[in-house]
Amino acid sequence: MVGWSAAQSLRVCWAGGCIDPVPRTPRSDVMHRFGLPLDAGFEIALPGCARLATLHAVLPCGAEIAVRLPHPSDPPSARARRRLVRAFLRDVLRALPAIVHWVLTHDPAARARIKRSLGLDAVIAGLPIDARWLNGPPAPRSVEPITVIMPVHNAFDLLPETLGRLERNTDVPWQLILIDDASSDPRVRPFLRGWAARSGGRAMLVELDRNLGFVGAVNHGLARALRRGCHVIVLNSDALLPRGWASRLIAPFARDPSIASATPMSNDAEIFSVPQMCHTLPLAPGMGDCIDAVAQQLSWPDVLPSAPTGVGFCMAMHANWLARFPRFDPAFGRGYGEEVDWCQKTRAAGARHVGVPTVFVEHLGAQSFGAGGKMHRVATANAMIARRYPAYDAEVQQFIASDPLRTPRLALAVALAGGCARDGLPVFVAHSLGGGAEIALMAEVATYTARGEYAVILRLGGPLRWQFELHGPGGARMLAATMDLVDLMRLLAPVPALRLVYSCGVGDPDPIGLPRAMLDLMRPGQPDRLEARLHDYFMISPAYDLRDAQGAYRGPVLRGNTDPAHQFNRADGRVVSLGRWQDEWHRFLSRCAEITVFSQSGAEHLLASYPDLGPRIVLRPHRALTPVGRVAAPSPGSGRLAVLGDINDRKGAGVLCGLAAKIERLGGPALALIGNIDPAFGLPAHVALHGRYAPSDIADLARRYRVAAWLMPSIWPETFSFTTREMLATGLPVFGFDIGAQGEALRHAPNGIPIPFDPDADHAGAVLASLAMHGPWRLPSSAAVSRMAEVAP
Repeated sequence: MVGWSAAQSLRVCWAGGCIDPVPRTPRSDVMHRFGLPLDAGFEIALPGCARLATLHAVLPCGAEIAVRLPHPSDPPSARARRRLVRAFLRDVLRALPAIVHWVLTHDPAARARIKRSLGLDAVIAGLPIDARWLNGPPAPRSVEPITVIMPVHNAFDLLPETLGRLERNTDVPWQLILIDDASSDPRVRPFLRGWAARSGGRAMLVELDRNLGFVGAVNHGLARALRRGCHVIVLNSDALLPRGWASRLIAPFARDPSIASATPMSNDAEIFSVPQMCHTLPLAPGMGDCIDAVAQQLSWPDVLPSAPTGVGFCMAMHANWLARFPRFDPAFGRGYGEEVDWCQKTRAAGARHVGVPTVFVEHLGAQSFGAGGKMHRVATANAMIARRYPAYDAEVQQFIASDPLRTPRLALAVALAGGCARDGLPVFVAHSLGGGAEIALMAEVATYTARGEYAVILRLGGPLRWQFELHGPGGARMLAATMDLVDLMRLLAPVPALRLVYSCGVGDPDPIGLPRAMLDLMRPGQPDRLEARLHDYFMISPAYDLRDAQGAYRGPVLRGNTDPAHQFNRADGRVVSLGRWQDEWHRFLSRCAEITVFSQSGAEHLLASYPDLGPRIVLRPHRALTPVGRVAAPSPGSGRLAVLGDINDRKGAGVLCGLAAKIERLGGPALALIGNIDPAFGLPAHVALHGRYAPSDIADLARRYRVAAWLMPSIWPETFSFTTREMLATGLPVFGFDIGAQGEALRHAPNGIPIPFDPDADHAGAVLASLAMHGPWRLPSSAAVSRMAEVAP
């Protein structure tokens, strides 16, 4: 059993005993989507005898619950079966138009829509971008006076900067109530006295002889602030205020008198954190001001979305609501939870609380009142909040799941990402179909995140044309989606330099417009860089595997080719010729500073269609992602011929099925598929089917299935083949057609056996003939096999 939980503890018990879960992160993308920490994932391996098991959980509030766990052998109820059947039929009906389109055209975009309709899509779709935050009128400001309350306890080294920023950057009339909460550092009080004396009467210093903690200190300040009747801002002494912060933060009060509190975005502000909610991120010096410069350019929708609470590190409180609820509850002791309690009380009276994305305040975190004992105080406060407001935790989780501030949060996160980029922010244009291109892409993204940088993926083929994925250090991931390229341009506008990299566009609903769209993302006058990766041949033909309408590869595809497979049928019925297709892509490729190919074969195919691109082409083969150990061959004449990987039509599923039928009829080695096969193809029962595997397990699986040789049955010229190289790394013989990168790899390896490729020949027969000539099995002579191979399977 695998899952996620925010409970304090979990345990599963049954009649024979109990077991505790072990930590696991099964789907980090889902956990980030719902704001769960990575350590919230768990796995429980129950023994088969664990009948009538019960999951016991202790919630953060201290309450205990018990949930009965069904056993895998328990039959589903009739009601459950009917519910499943209804859901399946509903999904099939929703997918029916895409199914028909796939049957008629084999369009990969249609296949992606089918998987999405059936809930099998591997890509977690982001929520739509709300353009009102990006292209509306400038956000309002206010000139009303404010009172700032800043409790201080030690943290002497921060005080000159935090107070200096308050004085320099506050753009409305202000008064400061400084409260020295009995700091133990002897430097603090003299410094505060001197600073207050130089403030021209704008700072009042309150010196407490006994340490009261954050709540007690703030309440001292609130009692004095109420006499002025101004809006109040409770400010930690470790908050670094940007220029013009105050007029933006209190602006919501003038627009909506029901708003009781307003909190800025920050790098450490719980549900108002950037880039991820409830995650703290230390910032490099000056980065907070750079992010705030972007925040100032954001707009507001008509109504700021409500939040379940404000966050007290920098929280503005409306004067009218403060007059009705004039202090924090002292029951929260030294701090944590007091602002939640105040916000919940005012909500019950009709108030709203909002985050203000047009302000970003850097928070150094746990500096003003120390980190000592924080976890205990947080746990105690959470338990108290849960007892007083049982619905609060659910409201927070709902806010995290819907994230009404996702668009401005993403805009600020992009500003952060751009500021962290050493050589331009990488922006990869990629498909949603998985495979080797996805493996290579995520490996490249990981090189950035591992060194503390960010990378963007513009993924095509989702419910909306563009899915925006921001990947960051520690597995951070933010998702959003849009149909409008302008939204992407506005998000990326503040980035100092872009490094746009085309990875693959298969599945895009309008691929003829994709080259121009990518060029539109380049900003005139900016040091942006454009690159391309040749993961398939979509840049050459709509048939990205270069096969014709009969499914045959016949060599490089030149612009005069009129085969229907190399034409593109637009949604409006217009046909795009291969010549126009190559014109559009040539315009894009000729602007690229570098076009990376992963094999000499890929370079030759690209040059055949675009001979002038030679100076831009760079040959850079992929490195092995996972080492594969060598495998000792079984005794001569025994062992299996195995195919590795997930195979479909172009990957040779038809070749394997035909070969299996011939071997069953004519004799030959036993077969195994370590991987999966497209459901459109049916393997005979005598072929061993392993299913999904990890690359690190290849050598062990080869021994388990007693593999004597491998077959690479792909019938298109791959641009690079991880699978071929993984098979070669075992040291066993590898057979495959002499085309593309797979043929190139086989020719250069001592254990590679390339098979001559004839597009019109019987591919399975050619494989059988090569096995007879070079394989480790006793088979009929190659001439006899060739004659028998002509017999239809």
